[in-house]
Amino acid sequence: MRRPEPWYRASKSAWYVQFGTEQVRLAKGPKEETEKEAFDAYYKLMAGRPEGLPAGQDVLTAVLCDLFLDHSQKHHEPKTYQMHLGYLQNFCTAHGRIPAKDIKPLHVNRWLDKNPGWKASRRHAALSVKTAFSWADKQGVLSPSPLRTLTVAPNNPRTRVLTADEQAEILGAIIDREFRQFVRAMLATGCRPGEVARVTAANVNLELGVWVFETHKTSKKTKKPRMVYLTAEMVELSRELMALHPEGPLFRGPRKKTPFTRNGIRCRFRRLREKLPHLKHFVAYSTRHSFATQALVNGVGIAQVAELLGHTSTDMVSSTYGHLAGQVAHMREAAKKATS
Repeated sequence: MRRPEPWYRASKSAWYVQFGTEQVRLAKGPKEETEKEAFDAYYKLMAGRPEGLPAGQDVLTAVLCDLFLDHSQKHHEPKTYQMHLGYLQNFCTAHGRIPAKDIKPLHVNRWLDKNPGWKASRRHAALSVKTAFSWADKQGVLSPSPLRTLTVAPNNPRTRVLTADEQAEILGAIIDREFRQFVRAMLATGCRPGEVARVTAANVNLELGVWVFETHKTSKKTKKPRMVYLTAEMVELSRELMALHPEGPLFRGPRKKTPFTRNGIRCRFRRLREKLPHLKHFVAYSTRHSFATQALVNGVGIAQVAELLGHTSTDMVSSTYGHLAGQVAHMREAAKKATS
């Protein structure tokens, strides 16, 4: 079955596409000026007509990506959908008109090489494309996926663990009280930066001393709320901030109106690294790693640490957060106990 393709009718000054006996107008105007508009409309039309798709071997890459994005918007978290949307739109700008069956890992790798500024995001870009093709394979849109052999670089673990002295130095270098409270909350709870940024009064249970998130990163896997267990210091800080901000995020910038955003947190930590050049490679996530490692060093059980971090199993704690190999004194003491 031959795939329908947009074509320009000069007598009507418009772009059309043929579906069986039906001619659908995509855009009207001068050919060169409306070509992009016509193909954008074509991709949306194809994505909305899964029952009218051509045979799998003729599906355009842009159509495949549009179908996956429609699925992602309905079934993934908004942040995940936006990530897929950004990368796949960029990929389709480069290769959208190529039949999906002809896409090779080489196409993906050359596309990645043309975006050297992505650096750490390179992995997410490659995963977005590979995930779209894998989904299409499972749905019978295109089988087998031509990207099944695409190798995606492993994640670079954020292994920086902050000592107690380094934590104190970082807190002391923060000028405004509001951001210092934000960083202190990350250090005291082991929360992800995004979790602290979005906690509201509605998430706080002062009686039990917890923050409760009904929707969170692993809610689809765990089927239960994320419980963040607070120290006495964090309970009092939560009480103080609830009085200031009964509605909306508790942790806000110095102007009291703007909550801490992902990019804002990243910029603040970059400036902290510039201010403290002798403390290398720490980022916002270093606070979570430090919390987990210190808990393990202090003898907290691995299952309890996993629960404190909101993980579904102990695997992540063992592989990612348990930086005990760097805790020389602790491990020497463990060796002493093992051989005594």
